[in-house]
Amino acid sequence: MFYLYQDDSLRADHQAVRTAAGWYDFTHRVIELTGPDAVAFLNFMYVSNFDNMGVGRAKYTINLDEDGWIADDCIIFRLEEEKFWISTLYTKELEKRFSWYEDDFDIDYEVITEDWKMYSVQGPKAVELVNKVIDDTVDEMKFFAIKDTTLDGIPMKVARAGFTGEEFGYELYIEAENEEALVAKLEKAGEEVGARHVTEIDVMALTLSCEAGYALGLDIRRTYPAEVGFDRMIDWKKKKFVGKKKLRAIKDEPPKRKLVSFDVPNYDAVIYGGPAYKGDPIYDADGNFAGRVTRFTYGYTVEKNIGFALVDPAYAEVGTKLNCNGNELIVAEWNRLAAKE
Repeated sequence: MFYLYQDDSLRADHQAVRTAAGWYDFTHRVIELTGPDAVAFLNFMYVSNFDNMGVGRAKYTINLDEDGWIADDCIIFRLEEEKFWISTLYTKELEKRFSWYEDDFDIDYEVITEDWKMYSVQGPKAVELVNKVIDDTVDEMKFFAIKDTTLDGIPMKVARAGFTGEEFGYELYIEAENEEALVAKLEKAGEEVGARHVTEIDVMALTLSCEAGYALGLDIRRTYPAEVGFDRMIDWKKKKFVGKKKLRAIKDEPPKRKLVSFDVPNYDAVIYGGPAYKGDPIYDADGNFAGRVTRFTYGYTVEKNIGFALVDPAYAEVGTKLNCNGNELIVAEWNRLAAKE
């Protein structure tokens, strides 16, 4: 049987991000939202407050269904006073939810994914690499900021963001017709700084973020915010947002599940094929059902099998030993990179 830790290509991609920089064509989806009621619409659709969000800033947030379950997580960029980009992997589902409520707001929205290409640059040398690509610099950019820039005079946008756990990460947005110019510049500059063009995007997104303790949509969808630690995003002062009625009704109840991070001591463990959401059941030492896996992968930086699971709060304490498919799971600290340092 082949195990992930034996994959030299994945290891090289992973280590490039951790030691120099990795750049890759990120599978993003973007909805552009415009109109006089854009802020009011976002306040209604999402749990966060957008009233004082500045132009050129970004916000990570969630939206819920009417039953209070998390439907999606996304990053929202404010490009102009009445113009926002919503970055999500689930544009079709989001468009459908928007359509249920749009008649009450003066807004327009459209999927612009095909119009723009986005390349993510992550790692210690990301600043150096991006500065070689664009005509100005990102030296003074704050985290979760976005600005207009150029590449040899070609208009583009750069955002400081990323879910790899690296201090420096950027997203480069350029119109699709100019993609070749960006790729050529990334390839040339990448060679100069020792960066690597990463190709295994799905695995990279799963493993790098897991090491850093970042939950993804596959970990949190169909959960209540309090179960996964996302209740901190909620602005309860807002008069109304989708799902608020249900959340208020259960606000004082203790969560029935909790999202935890886990390590697998068995180096050769495989949970139904590896790095994917499978919903595998987890049990305690007595065979009692404890929860389900949401993600399982191999962390090339920490050199161990790692993952996330939704478990009964009784099993959420760090150090708790559980079992999945005959493999021992140990509830672990969230950010393994910090622990390693």
